[in-house]
Amino acid sequence: MRYALLIYSDQSSWADLSDEEKAGQRANEMPRWISAMEELGKADPGLTGYELDAGSTAKVVRVRDGESIVTDGPYAETKEIIGGLFVLDLPDLDEAIRLASLVPSAEYGSMEIRPIVE
Repeated sequence: MRYALLIYSDQSSWADLSDEEKAGQRANEMPRWISAMEELGKADPGLTGYELDAGSTAKVVRVRDGESIVTDGPYAETKEIIGGLFVLDLPDLDEAIRLASLVPSAEYGSMEIRPIVE
């Protein structure tokens, strides 16, 4: 079964950091991310993962009465927005849950696991 592991976090504090502070935080977090990616890669050598640009760069398109309405996005009732995703082929949901708990963002955000319809 293929699963999408969606990474959610509050990106508002990131926006207030200088480029130097962002680089420092990334450098501190990278060993943990590399470790998580290695474990995900062991579970599925065909792993695909993507980091998304900041939510402030997103556009949301809705069509109402035949008219396209484009707004800055995302529109969410929560501060947590999607920041990236992994696509993995795994034996079962339990393995998806185990792997999602290894992703550093799970400690300050959340991980949504969703089966992919084949």
